[in-house]
This record gives sequence, C-alpha cells and structure tokens, in this order.
Amino acid sequence: MNEPVPPLPALLADLAGPRERIIDEHMYRLPPQASRRGTFRLQLFTAPGLRAVAIATQKPSAGEGASLTNAAETYAATVWQQYFPDDPEPPIWIAHMIIDDQRDLTVVTFTADPAKHTLRAPQWRRISPASVDALVGRPVDLKRGSGFTPSEIEPDPESTYVARWVMVLPRPAPFRKDGCMTAGVPWWRRLGRQLVPRRGGRDCCWYHGGDWHIVSKLAIRLAAQAKAAGVSFEDTPSYVLDHPDSQGLTEWEREALFSLMVDTIRPAAPWPRREGYNNGQHRAQALLDAGVRRILIEHLAE
Repeated sequence: MNEPVPPLPALLADLAGPRERIIDEHMYRLPPQASRRGTFRLQLFTAPGLRAVAIATQKPSAGEGASLTNAAETYAATVWQQYFPDDPEPPIWIAHMIIDDQRDLTVVTFTADPAKHTLRAPQWRRISPASVDALVGRPVDLKRGSGFTPSEIEPDPESTYVARWVMVLPRPAPFRKDGCMTAGVPWWRRLGRQLVPRRGGRDCCWYHGGDWHIVSKLAIRLAAQAKAAGVSFEDTPSYVLDHPDSQGLTEWEREALFSLMVDTIRPAAPWPRREGYNNGQHRAQALLDAGVRRILIEHLAE
C-alpha cells in the first residue's frame, strides 16, 4: 500500500499541476559574462497556464563552484533571463544540494524586479521529494545525473592575511534575518558608525555578542608580526592564538579571534570588485554595525 503524499507547503499549493520536462542539462553553466562561476544539473518543467519550475541539483563537494545557496539570486535570475525572458515572474526555484549523500532540498523565494529580470532577498524553505513530485505533477529524478563530470582538482591558490577597510566591504546579505541581523548596511549608516562606533556587545546573536574592535586590532597586529617573522599562512592561526597577548581574552573574544584566523572572511571577488562573500558575511554585518575600522580577511593571490 502506498504511503500518503504529504501536503504541499502553503506557498506552493495553488501552483501545482502536471508539467512536462523541457530541459534536462546535467552540466549547466552560467554564461561567460556572469560574475559567478558554477555548475549544476538544471531541469525545467512547464505547462500552459502554469508557472515554470526550475530544479537545480548540485554536489558542492565535487568542486562545482559557487553553491546554490551563496549564488541563489545569480543562478535563478540567469535561468529566468535565458529561458523565460517574457515571463513576468521567475520560475519556481527548487535548490537541491547533495552533501555526503544527504539531501538539502529547499524552495527558494525572492523579491523580483520584472523590468530588469533580477532577484534579491532569497528565503529558503525545506521541501520533501514527494512535494516536488506533487508540484510538477510527475516523478522527478533528484540524482545529480549521469552527465555529471566532477571538476579536476586544481592546486589551491596561495592565501595570505590582509587588513582591509571595513567601510568598503561588500554589502552583506545574511541568511538569518531578524531585528539583529538585517540585510546590508547603507553607506550613510556605514559612515555614521565610523564616526560614532559601537563598542561592547549585544545579546541578540553571537555575531553581535562582543567587541570586534578589540579582536580586530589584535588579529591585524599579530598576523603582521607572524608575517614579519616568516610564519606561513597555515601556521599563522597557531601563532596568533598561542601568542601571550591572546591569552587574556574573554571566551567570546577568543572565539571571534579564532573565526578570523581559521573560518576566514572571504569576499567573493578580488579586491577592489565588491561582489558578495564566499564566507563571513554575518561577521561583516556585525563589523559594519559596530563601526570597526579595519578587519583581517583572507586574500587569494592572483
């Protein structure tokens, strides 16, 4: 006896219907002029009178470039522009990440600009495979696809720690949005926080939980000392964290220092192109909110 199909999420209940698969491209790539690089399996389902459905499946661990999470707006907007330029709405975007044989299946909604075919402010909601089938009115193959070609492993580019002005960091777009972690910081607020910085911490989230001014100054100073002493990039975190000047930090300050040295802040594009983050945008948001002047980031050699 077949198990009952779980109901569709409310936001999709009125959008379900039988569709035909018109595209199944196992190694979809963004066009050369796009600002991001990445690959994924793209399946498109359409039917007259129904909104198109796009299902993107990716294995981030196989070197597929920008993830479906970090590049959600770019990926979805590009598919909208390329395949449905006359549609006033983007296709319903289903992001399917396969990580260590585990599924991360979500429906992603955006704020759309139909005139420019651009998207912003993504919101993720988990969805079951059965709900995906119900949405398109047919069974959907959620494998990565037989045409998947893992990228050849390339030597990692050399990294170094550099201090950058926080004022000109890329605009953050934190995934967790609430009263404490709003999206982005306009230029006038950035300037205001530089003139009247916030010190200490707030209890609304970990990112705002301590004084980034103290941590940032210490990280920049000790990383510079390590470089002058000939310490490699790989050994710099141990040098900084074991340094006597790091021993008197509070628990939060030590965690924050560890994050700067190990879980580094990495803007997505080489300086000075300020286009998003590969990592660290929640901390960047907190740094901008606090009015920190400079911060240590990881920079990849050209």
